[in-house]
Amino acid sequence: MAEKKKIYAGTGRKVNGFIRGISVCLDDVQNYATKSKNGKFYVSLDVIDLKEPNQWGKDVEVVVNQWKPDGKSTAKVIPPEEFEGSEIPF
Repeated sequence: MAEKKKIYAGTGRKVNGFIRGISVCLDDVQNYATKSKNGKFYVSLDVIDLKEPNQWGKDVEVVVNQWKPDGKSTAKVIPPEEFEGSEIPF
């Protein structure tokens, strides 16, 4: 399967082991927003640590996550309103 072309959305820097400070260009991602059931728009992004900083010292890149379900998944999605009383062990 051919890898999709990355859609760059921004860059950033590692603040520490857990925090990445990023800037996202909304003009670059607005075409990838999807409307949720709650009426709000969301864009799925991946924050990727780079092996080496770029010429501006940025060591994190932000790209649009382009994953789409293929319809072959057998996982059952449980809506949050059905969690109470379910057999989930936690």
